Amino acid sequence: MPAPSETTTTQRPLDADAFARYAVRDPLEVAHLLKALVEKRLLLTAFIDGGESFITLTLAVTDDGAVIVDACPDEIRNAKAGSAARLVCTTRLDNVKLQFALETPARIDYAGRPALRAALPESIIRLQRREFYRLPTPQTEPLVCVITHVPENGRRQEVLVRIVDISGGGLAVLVPPRELPFEPGTEYSQCSLRLPDGNPLPVSLKVRNLFEVEKANGVKVLRAGCEFMGLSNPATARIQRYMFKLERDRRMREEH
Repeated sequence: MPAPSETTTTQRPLDADAFARYAVRDPLEVAHLLKALVEKRLLLTAFIDGGESFITLTLAVTDDGAVIVDACPDEIRNAKAGSAARLVCTTRLDNVKLQFALETPARIDYAGRPALRAALPESIIRLQRREFYRLPTPQTEPLVCVITHVPENGRRQEVLVRIVDISGGGLAVLVPPRELPFEPGTEYSQCSLRLPDGNPLPVSLKVRNLFEVEKANGVKVLRAGCEFMGLSNPATARIQRYMFKLERDRRMREEH
C-alpha cells in the first residue's frame, strides 16, 4: 500500500488513521499549537461530521482544557455544528498542515458573540511539507546514531556517525572515512538513534544518496541521505517531539 499523500486530499480532511504516525499527542504540545493559532488569528476550515464545511477562527484555549472557535455566520449551519458528533478542523501554521477533531462541540456565547466550545483534542496531525520537513541538528549538542555493521569477516562493528539533519522520514549523516561502506541502496537494520530525551531509539536505515559538501573552512566532507525503514508510530512520534523542540528552541533564540 503506498504511503498516504496530502496531494489528493487538499480540499477534504485527511484520513486520521492513515496519517496517525504524524500525530502530536502530548497535551502540552497540543495546547501550544492551538494557542499559536489563537495568537496568529489563523483561519480554520471546519468540516461538520466530515461533510459540509465553514470557515472559523480559534478564539481561545481555556485553562480547564477546552478550545473555543468562532461560530458559523449561517445559523442553519451553525445549528448543525452545535449538534455534530465532531468538527474536523484544518489549517496551516508556518506552512505546516494541521488537522484536529473537536468532539461534540457545544454552542455558547463567548465575549458577547456566538461560539462553539469543545474539549481539547487528544491529538493534532502535523503534516510537514512533503510529509518530511528537514531540520538541521544543533552543533552545540550533536545528534548521533550508532550503526552496527557485520562485514564479510564476521567481526561486528559499532560505528558512531554524526547526524546533520533529521526529518520524519530519515536523516543525513557525515560519512565516516573508512569504517562503513556507504553506497546508495545499502541497508543497516541495526541502528541506534541517540535522542536527548530518553533511551536510544532502535531504527533501520537505507542509504538513498551521497553528496559532497564544502565546509566554511574549505574542508570537503561526504554526507549520506538515509531513509528510515519500517519506523513504528511510537518511534515516529518521538522523533517528531524532538523536532518540535528543535523548532521551538530555534524560535526562542530568534525572538531574543
